[in-house]
Amino acid sequence: MALKQLMLGKKIEQRKAVLAELLEQENGLNTRSAELEAAVEEAKTDEEIAAVEEEVTALEAQKAELDEKKSKLEGEIAELEGELEQLNANDPRDQQRSANTQRRGGNEMTKEYHIAQVRKMLETGEYYHLPEVRDFYEKFKNLRVVTGGELTIPNIVINRIMDIVGDYTTLYPLVDKIRVSGTARILIDTDTAPATWMEMKSSLPTGDVGTITNVDFDGFKVGKVTFVDNYLLQDSIINLDDYVVRKIARAIAKALDLAILKGEGSANKQPTGIIPAIPAGNKVTVEADAKLLVNLLKQVSLVDTGDDSVGEIVAVMKRQTYYNRLLEYSINVNSEGNVVGKLPNLQQPDLCGLRVKFNQNMPLDEVIFGEFEQYTLVEREDISIDRSEHVKFVEDQMAFRGKGRFDGKPVRPEAFALVTITEPTNP
Repeated sequence: MALKQLMLGKKIEQRKAVLAELLEQENGLNTRSAELEAAVEEAKTDEEIAAVEEEVTALEAQKAELDEKKSKLEGEIAELEGELEQLNANDPRDQQRSANTQRRGGNEMTKEYHIAQVRKMLETGEYYHLPEVRDFYEKFKNLRVVTGGELTIPNIVINRIMDIVGDYTTLYPLVDKIRVSGTARILIDTDTAPATWMEMKSSLPTGDVGTITNVDFDGFKVGKVTFVDNYLLQDSIINLDDYVVRKIARAIAKALDLAILKGEGSANKQPTGIIPAIPAGNKVTVEADAKLLVNLLKQVSLVDTGDDSVGEIVAVMKRQTYYNRLLEYSINVNSEGNVVGKLPNLQQPDLCGLRVKFNQNMPLDEVIFGEFEQYTLVEREDISIDRSEHVKFVEDQMAFRGKGRFDGKPVRPEAFALVTITEPTNP
């Protein structure tokens, strides 16, 4: 990166640090304002009223001065960021890096970087003062004035929503995620043959013809209607933001987890789930007899064949399946009933070191072993929201509908195995 770009980055960092200090000062002034409101109510005599009025005047002057400093600083930051963006656009090295981020790994790193930025801004309070966030929630409160009655959620709020989605799901953090703006096509190389030894002057052999496979992704709508008390709409954007994004995130999270496991595919306008795509040869049954744990773990070989390196294999099951069938294998006792082996860690359960994730969408007595990074979830960049004030008019609540578009499918279905636990034929 050129020296001028480094300097611009340093200036932006310095001004954002100053802005964070101003935001802290603003929080202090807001606290003082609330105290003065109480003092106004308590003032009885003319002297007390005059004293409070003098403090109010001074506070308003401080607020005006602070707002002026903030406005000037935000303008400088926006100008510097625009200049830096223009320089980056003209830098061939940055153009190459930008192209690289379109790949799955780079895209994921870029998204994680933006999500980390949002977390940091939430800690400092800067997030709630960003112009795009404040503008979004002002429009959110008055959604009827938006053309068509629909409001597109800005990217920074989307990053906050998708960060919270991870708190409400067990499968979403495991799968490979790509954020795109249009129909996506991913090239998958299915050739896993080893390299060939040869003489120095020999020509290099190529892999099997047609090993590159196209995997197309669409964008199917997922939506959820939630209700917000009208009094909350008039409250601060902090309370509104926390309430609304958690409602939307939780609804999207539950829909995504179900789709990742059992999605019925494009014919039903859904992502393709893992279970419907698992090859018949990777669907087996084991009996719940004395060798259940051994026979169950043997099925990992369906996924980890040794032909090629694989990522982490995770076992996914319903919570009751673990408690009813497998918990006892984590507790070893001697003839006197004393525990001699390790106790199960129900916060981070495992099977002989194999990580276990609970998901209530799994059928009872069924276990999936899989390398979940072989499932790709495509997230469309636009999430929108609209509202209706007629549904719960009597309850003084506003109905909000959050809508997003996603698609997903296992790019290597053979990277998953489904094991069904059955009752023993000879108990």
